[in-house]
Amino acid sequence: MEKQNLYGRAACGVALLIGLSACGGGSSDAAAPVAPVAPVAPVAEAPSYLVGGTVSGLVPGTQVVLANGSDKITVTANGAFHFAGKLAPGASYDGKIASTSEGLGCTLAKGAATVGNADVNTLAVRCLPVVLAGVQEKIQNVSGMVQDAAGNYYIADAVRQVIHKVTPAGAVSVYAGISGKPGADDGAAATATFYMSSGVSILAIDRAENLYLFENCNTLLRKITPAGVVSTVAGQRSAACDWSAPESVVADGQGAQAQFAWMTGMAMDSNGDVLLANAGQQMIRRVTPAGLVSSEKLIDGKGFRISPSQIAVDASGMIYFSEGAGSRIFRWQQGVAVVVAGSNKRVSSDGKGVAASFSNIRGMATDRDGNVLLADTTSLRRVTPDGNVTTLVGGTVTDAARTSADWTNLGSLLLEPSGSMIVHDVSKHRLNRLDTGRVLSAMPVMPGNRGVTEAVGGAARVGNVGSSGMCSDPAGNVYLLDMTNKVLRRVTPDGTLSVYAGMAGVAGSNDGPRASATMLGPVAIACDQDGAVYFADKAAAGTAFNLRKISKDGQVSTQEALPAGTGKPLQYRLAIDKDGYMAWLGWGRDGIFRRPPGGTFSAFLSFEAMMRSLGETGNWEHMDPGSLVFDSKGNLYFDDSVHQVVFKADRTGKASVFAGTLNKGNGGDGPPGVGGLPFSGTSTLAVDASDNLYLSGQGWVRKIDTAGVISTPALAWGHPAISILAFGNGTLYGFTAQAVLQTPLP
Repeated sequence: MEKQNLYGRAACGVALLIGLSACGGGSSDAAAPVAPVAPVAPVAEAPSYLVGGTVSGLVPGTQVVLANGSDKITVTANGAFHFAGKLAPGASYDGKIASTSEGLGCTLAKGAATVGNADVNTLAVRCLPVVLAGVQEKIQNVSGMVQDAAGNYYIADAVRQVIHKVTPAGAVSVYAGISGKPGADDGAAATATFYMSSGVSILAIDRAENLYLFENCNTLLRKITPAGVVSTVAGQRSAACDWSAPESVVADGQGAQAQFAWMTGMAMDSNGDVLLANAGQQMIRRVTPAGLVSSEKLIDGKGFRISPSQIAVDASGMIYFSEGAGSRIFRWQQGVAVVVAGSNKRVSSDGKGVAASFSNIRGMATDRDGNVLLADTTSLRRVTPDGNVTTLVGGTVTDAARTSADWTNLGSLLLEPSGSMIVHDVSKHRLNRLDTGRVLSAMPVMPGNRGVTEAVGGAARVGNVGSSGMCSDPAGNVYLLDMTNKVLRRVTPDGTLSVYAGMAGVAGSNDGPRASATMLGPVAIACDQDGAVYFADKAAAGTAFNLRKISKDGQVSTQEALPAGTGKPLQYRLAIDKDGYMAWLGWGRDGIFRRPPGGTFSAFLSFEAMMRSLGETGNWEHMDPGSLVFDSKGNLYFDDSVHQVVFKADRTGKASVFAGTLNKGNGGDGPPGVGGLPFSGTSTLAVDASDNLYLSGQGWVRKIDTAGVISTPALAWGHPAISILAFGNGTLYGFTAQAVLQTPLP
């Protein structure tokens, strides 16, 4: 009975919990009715939205990684995308490109804003292959080569302003310097900066494997230890590559007390002293490892001064040097310059002593037997201590495999411990090795990609393009003026390189269909907004030039004679704006000529009047504009490396400094009078759809906004050595050695 009561009480407890009825046992009164419990409403979820957009331009096998704060997404195909996380209304987002596949450049537009009351789908990512056509080589220039005991090569590159390291296996890396950034900063190799000049051998290595580098544009001797520490050994920094700077002063002394001028050659002796050929002052400069600088004037047996060019030291310490003209070899013997071999004939001819001759010596080394080895224009030569000259290979002399060297313009020369020689052909951009068996081969690190091959993308070879020879139309076709072969080439947006107008190697002035028309001496081009291309071409008689046009439908016609001035020709430049106004620069002090739509050319801007209005009366005649471009409003811009600014002229011809600081190329960002343009390379201007200017020849490409404020943008292609710029179809194009590059602009 008790157990039954227990079960009954438990059942009643359950009933109470459910609230359906009352149980007895505990009260004799009837249970009061229980009010029903209202259901609990679910908590409303706060609204949140996705952030995304679209990606275009990806090719199969490539990807772009996008980020919004810590939220990342990897996109491998074109089309829509969105980040995984959602954001509440009013929350901010800031889309970024975190990384891309190698060789791919991407930009992101409309990437930062706040979320509204809907999903965001406005982020626009545009990608392009960095190389449109050709091969972007890592080593752009050879201004000296050395090799360490482990077989690594070190190559001074005066275009990229770095020292490259090439392993015996052929791997290339930057050993010291920041690509495209000239300077004189000491410290860790990765953050140090250099300012070299092209065309001279300026690198040496001592027995402790310290690298020594002489920089002509800084007039400094620098040292890089095996641990990668850069320091200045001797010299005072000067702007030797700045035309407007005063001539360098020469002085001996310790470290920073010494002063250098322009050097043409460099060698290391067995004591670790650096020897520098100073042609202008007709002396050899000696710098000890401790930085003490001394000089010796070079005088021959008749009392005549000799200007040294290349220099080498043999194992016994004997100094050999070539004279400035590169046609004779001297030995510096007991304070007298003694002729070892050569004459003033300026041809390559074997023989002994003065019966031999040289064309133009631009590389020099000594071997273990005391012979002097020379790079002489198109051949490698050997001179014995007693003056006997022979040609090893080159010119008409083939190698052991009967292979012709086919050299055109030799420069730096390196002798390996094995006895093999490495030589740089400047014109062909090629490194060749001649081994001890006299077998010639091209080094894979620089096989020589110059020349022209009509193909697509990386299979194409774009050849040489002058600084006034590139433009782009609104569809994104890039036009390259091949002055040597007298044709205009085109690179389409898919990277196809082909002849667009003219007949390769055929000179003439024939108009007509572009495939059969001929060019006589083209010097400048400009693309208009309708797809036509204009070019300045040499007239059949005299020194004049004609304006010629290639219409959109492919017909070539001669428009009119271009103005011929009285000054010395500088650089030839053409530009045309969206309304049809055209500018022409072909003669120095006469300034710029302009042609209105449907009119003829007349004087537009006098350089003399412009510079006098700015208070510059001393050197106006040395104006050196690198390019002409119009903005959408018809204003004309031109850069000037002499005065280190960009000028702007409105349609009335009123001109002023638009960007930079007159005569002060400090290289910094900022507005006019604050920012600086150093002009350390070939300069050209391009203007984008928003009228922003882009300027090459400043190390890294600089951007100048519509207020004249200079900045250094982080472009998707990085910081290659760009010599020509053009803009079309939302894309900035750049010509670098061996390649046409492209980067989308946001």
